[in-house]
Amino acid sequence: MSRSDVVFHFTDTARLPWILASGELRPGRNQLGGFPDPDFLWATTSPIGDRSASGGYQGYREGVTRLVRITLQAEDFEPWPQITARFPAWTADHSRRLESAARQSSPQGWRCRVEPLPRHRWLAIETRTYVDKQWRALPLDVLPGALDPVAVNMSPSDKVLGIEIDGQVYCSTQGEGPNGSYS
Repeated sequence: MSRSDVVFHFTDTARLPWILASGELRPGRNQLGGFPDPDFLWATTSPIGDRSASGGYQGYREGVTRLVRITLQAEDFEPWPQITARFPAWTADHSRRLESAARQSSPQGWRCRVEPLPRHRWLAIETRTYVDKQWRALPLDVLPGALDPVAVNMSPSDKVLGIEIDGQVYCSTQGEGPNGSYS
């Protein structure tokens, strides 16, 4: 596939086990900024990421999480802001405010969809650390279960999942943060 045939979704290793457990990438539940429903599943044409992408940057800089890049098929997404034409709740003012809030970002490269994207449509998953900028591929479907999250027993009441990458287990609990994120 050529570079124009792919887009990239960025996240982190705190969210990755939950994404893998669900078997799909899902649109967010962003409650910041007063933006309407539906929210979108976001991707970018930039392989280096976008300042507006979710991906716990503080934890990433501190070495607590790894950055995750999921390569996807561009045909599964619509350009921003054209997608908003199908959703009247998204006004031109909402689009302008979002683009303004992401001022260090490139809206021309944003791609969106409303529907979840099943795992079989993903092309690759890669991670990197803040210190080591080299993207490292994770096995997507090499072996059944090779990239399945692991349950981590911390307490019976906690919903904790983790994933082992390069001998380190990254764990998170599932909870509602201010933007519907995991903690």
